[in-house]
Amino acid sequence: MVGSKTLYSIEDQCRRIKAVREVADQSSIPLFINARTDLFLKTDPRGHSEKHMKEALVRASAYAESGASGFFAPGLIDGNYIERLCNHSPLPVNILVKSGAPATRQLVKMGVARISYGPGPYRQMISTLKEQGREALLQKQI
Repeated sequence: MVGSKTLYSIEDQCRRIKAVREVADQSSIPLFINARTDLFLKTDPRGHSEKHMKEALVRASAYAESGASGFFAPGLIDGNYIERLCNHSPLPVNILVKSGAPATRQLVKMGVARISYGPGPYRQMISTLKEQGREALLQKQI
């Protein structure tokens, strides 16, 4: 669950996906549901294991059956696991680029369908603007 250390159960998440898909279909809205799992985000990358991969693949299949359009696995940075997820997921895979993740071209070659950059570029831009603002104020005081 967002803001906590726990995840929605597969069953709860599937109910949520089904509900969104049902409303979208009834409203004739061609909605892309990018079903997210934080399995890898909530664990240090050095601790990612076969257990995580197996659960991710179970979730990807369950989410696909529930009406999801894509599978988002933020926090997964191991190239072997990423490629395996792409090869075995019934849904297109979305990966969040983080420190230690393969380069964009490698991700594409591995089969990643969507690459996200999260808030990193925004945070960098805000930090740069703040610094430039501080410098401008200091120059005015001289």
